[in-house]
Amino acid sequence: MPIRLMQENDLAAVMINENAAYDFPWSASIMASNQKRHYCIVFEAEASAKNAGEILGHAILSTVVDEASVLNIAVSPKAQRQRIGYQLMDDILAHALSKNCVEVFLEVRESNRPAFTMYHQFGFNEIGVRNNYYPNKQGREDAILLACYL
Repeated sequence: MPIRLMQENDLAAVMINENAAYDFPWSASIMASNQKRHYCIVFEAEASAKNAGEILGHAILSTVVDEASVLNIAVSPKAQRQRIGYQLMDDILAHALSKNCVEVFLEVRESNRPAFTMYHQFGFNEIGVRNNYYPNKQGREDAILLACYL
């Protein structure tokens, strides 16, 4: 599987994906800080692919005692619909389980229906709403809070 730990020298490629995937991406300094403190992985194109070695997605998971939080997950727009997000989720949930976490939390923009659908398939359920949490082009939108028991 082409998932591996994110390295400091991956930051430029990760930021290209982050900026392409989101209208309001994380900054490079926030990404670098999280890469040093949390479980961060990248999905890298396989050696046999025409884009060998290219980073096609990334995910960041924070674990504290027996809880985990998905802080960020993104797939390059050109690599979407190839189940890369599913593979990233599989890996970070397995990592949470290996750290003896019993519950995983995340939040998703209410407008991001594809992500919401994927999270539901992993067993996440809605537990709340953060009103006007995310910036969007029209002003603000709600974040849907989700949780999954491992």
